[in-house]
Amino acid sequence: MTEQRESRHDEGATADRATDVLSELGHETDREILMILVAESPLHIMDIARTADRHPITIDQTCARLYEHGQIHPVGRGLYEITDDGKRRIGDDSET
Repeated sequence: MTEQRESRHDEGATADRATDVLSELGHETDREILMILVAESPLHIMDIARTADRHPITIDQTCARLYEHGQIHPVGRGLYEITDDGKRRIGDDSET
């Protein structure tokens, strides 16, 4: 019985570490997209993906999340621009 509990505990710890890694990767991707859009905006998802050397689906999902948080906004047909909130986030991230 103790071995089962330890096994479940180990699985939980592994899952927590995996979640932390994915969260950090997501944070890095968010910041990378925002930095790309600061340099050149508006850009199409495919152009962002090419510049970031990331899969277009990853960029599309990340852009959807950034849009939900008000950090970018669509300007039509897959084109996005950074918002003032997005610019502030870049500044906040660089201060920490």
